[in-house]
Amino acid sequence: MKNQIYYRLIALWALCEGVLGGIIHGFNLPVSGLIVGSAAVIIICMIGYYVPGRATIMKATILVCIFKLMLSPQSPLPAYVAVLFQGSIGLLFFWNKKFFKISCLLFATLALLESGVQRVLVMTILFGMNFWKAVNDFINGLTHEKEITNYSLYLVSGYILLHLIMGIFVGWSAGRIPKRMEQLRTHHQNYFVSIDGEQNFIPQQSVSPRKRKLKTGLFIIWIVLLVLFLQSQFNIGKPLLSSNLSLQIFIRSILIILAWYFVVSPITLLLLKRWLTKQKEKSQSDIQAILELLPSTKLLLEKSWQLSSAYKGIRRLNEFSKIVLVNSLREEHE
Repeated sequence: MKNQIYYRLIALWALCEGVLGGIIHGFNLPVSGLIVGSAAVIIICMIGYYVPGRATIMKATILVCIFKLMLSPQSPLPAYVAVLFQGSIGLLFFWNKKFFKISCLLFATLALLESGVQRVLVMTILFGMNFWKAVNDFINGLTHEKEITNYSLYLVSGYILLHLIMGIFVGWSAGRIPKRMEQLRTHHQNYFVSIDGEQNFIPQQSVSPRKRKLKTGLFIIWIVLLVLFLQSQFNIGKPLLSSNLSLQIFIRSILIILAWYFVVSPITLLLLKRWLTKQKEKSQSDIQAILELLPSTKLLLEKSWQLSSAYKGIRRLNEFSKIVLVNSLREEHE
């Protein structure tokens, strides 16, 4: 009985990460960590409440990473880092249910804060502090202010504050879900959805030819810039690149970004994927159980969205979440 709820929650988490996460990363939306992270946080909280134990959350995290690899192989390294981080701190907060509500609040806040801080740190490492200086110069140039204002600090603070507020809200909401689910199951049988999906559902997201051409073009640009940069730095003949400091900083930033994109990230991701492949071989029974639930979980998401169509905006999202959770957390005899 508990295993079914456990596997349903993992299937739901896998779809959120593999399908929703893949779509969001494909469009390069700036709040991807906030959307996918919020869904993951709620699911981890539910695993911590309905299937408590030291091993359950970490095992679920590894399984979700395996399915992320299967469903969304183009997902970048930070997406896996975020999942592993969420699972690791979830393990610390939910080893028992004694302080469930406060654990939800602290866990959600920390998990979503990490998502915001991670993106800011990555941008700073790749672009350097000169990127934020350039942002300040650009906005100050638009406003024509006499005194220099640190607009980048305001932007970063606002972005992180957004994640903090969302973390508090998601954590507070997650802490109330178990009691709310009991009420909905008792008084609102119409929330139950009949689901029956086809078996062996594994959607694969392929890389479009346009994206392949773009990657090839970027690789050529990287090699050319690297050769020119090294030629200028080591004074091999007459330097072909300008000695202008701003241009040098810009080119160095581009080289670092592309080095991460073509070397560091792929190598790290390859090592991670090899490790996940080994874990996959050890977890065949669990993977098969989740595979069998993926079609019905996908159908549940589709029907839940249809059933919530009478509502608009945030109210529809709230109703959609209720239907999904009631059906994901229902006992077999209900």
